[in-house]
Amino acid sequence: MTAKTPSPIAAYRLLLEYDGSRFQGWQKQGPKQSQDGVRTVAGSLENLLHKEGLRLVYLMGAGRTDAGVHALGQVAHLHLEAGNAPRPGELRRLLDAALPQDIALRDVRSCPPRFHARYDAVERSYLYQISRRRSAFGKPWIWWVRQRLDLDRLQRAWMAFEGDQDIASFAELDSEEDGRSRIVRCEVAEAGALVLLRVRATHFFRRQARRMVGAAVSCAVGEEDPRRVIEDLHNPTESANRLWAAKAAPASGLFLERVRYAGDPEPGPPQAILAIP
Repeated sequence: MTAKTPSPIAAYRLLLEYDGSRFQGWQKQGPKQSQDGVRTVAGSLENLLHKEGLRLVYLMGAGRTDAGVHALGQVAHLHLEAGNAPRPGELRRLLDAALPQDIALRDVRSCPPRFHARYDAVERSYLYQISRRRSAFGKPWIWWVRQRLDLDRLQRAWMAFEGDQDIASFAELDSEEDGRSRIVRCEVAEAGALVLLRVRATHFFRRQARRMVGAAVSCAVGEEDPRRVIEDLHNPTESANRLWAAKAAPASGLFLERVRYAGDPEPGPPQAILAIP
C-alpha cells in the first residue's frame, strides 16, 4: 500500500486578545462542545474557519487559560491546508469581520511550519488586577477586595514565590507533573484604586496564578501570615494544597499578559488594563 503524502500546509502565527468572561477557557473541549453549549476560544476560531471553507489542520495556543480568564497576548500557531489558504492580510480581514466581539486578532503573520506556540515559548506572564474600591465599570476584569490591604504583607507574600519553586501546594497537578516551576519575577504596582500583581514564569500549572494571588491577598488582609507561604513552598502538603485551593482568586481579574520567545525584549512595568481612579 502506498503511503499517503501529507497535504502541504500554510502556517500562521496569531496574536490574540479576548475577554474570557463568557468562555470556558482556551482549549476546545471535544466534538460535543457546540451541542452542549460549551464555548471556548479555540472552538470559536475553529468553527469560524470551517464556516469560511478553510481546511483546518491544527490550532494550538501558547497557554490553556482557564474558564473566565482573559488574554491580552495569547499566541497561537495555525495550520491550514495550503490549497485555498489565504495570505496573512486576507486572513486577518476575514477574521476581523467575523470574530465575536469578545475576541480580537492583534496580529497575524506567516511562520515556519515548525514554529510551536507552546513549546517554543521561553516565558509567560500573567497580570492580576485587584481593586481597593467598588467600581461600576470594571467588575468583569477586577477582583474587588473589600478588606483593607496591607501592601507590605502583600509584597512579602508575593515576592516569596520568586525562584525555582515546588508549587505543588499552589496548583492543580496531573499525576505526571512534579510541580517544579521557575518563577522568573513577581512584581507589585499601584494604578489609582488598582493593585497590580504580575508573575513571570517559564510555565504555569492549572490554577497556579489564581492560587498565588489568593495566597498573597489572604496575607494582605491578615487571614494568613506570609511565612505560611514560604513554609508551604518549602514543604508542600495536601492540607496546604486544600487551603490555597479554597482561597484562589476569582478568574475575573486574571489576564494572560504576554508570551515571550527567544529574542523578544524584556517587558516594561505592569500597566493597568482599565483606569479606576
